[in-house]
Amino acid sequence: MFETLKRLHDTGKLNEQGLQNAVTKGWITLEEYNQIINEGETTTE
Repeated sequence: MFETLKRLHDTGKLNEQGLQNAVTKGWITLEEYNQIINEGETTTE
């Protein structure tokens, strides 16, 4: 399920709210949620 949700998020078909719902339903863990969300971010220091 993680890979599917990650792919949907990466293609813009699933937003952060959808991922939060997946955590609530037990489809992914909070750690996996954070991994998906943080992967798309870039930090500039």
